[in-house]
Amino acid sequence: GSHGTCSEGLGGDGTCTCDSGWTGSSCDTCDTGYYGSSCTACPNCGSHGTCSEGLGGGGTCTCDSGWSGTLCTTSDGGGSGCPFDDDFQIQLSC
Repeated sequence: GSHGTCSEGLGGDGTCTCDSGWTGSSCDTCDTGYYGSSCTACPNCGSHGTCSEGLGGGGTCTCDSGWSGTLCTTSDGGGSGCPFDDDFQIQLSC
């Protein structure tokens, strides 16, 4: 692929060293934690979400149950009705 450097020629062994964000024997697949046609780095979805990664991924965070927000940092309060912001470690207004 065009996303790495391959060891070629008489002294080469045919393996490729992929550019950052790319993987695979031909450097044609997004590495873990990367998404889209340019294999852009995923946002940090924290410990409460996962990134939509891969060539077909959109780079958005899918939050675990009970968590929301762009980066999955807002808790529903565990049913208490008072959301909690994990980034700032503060209780949000109820």
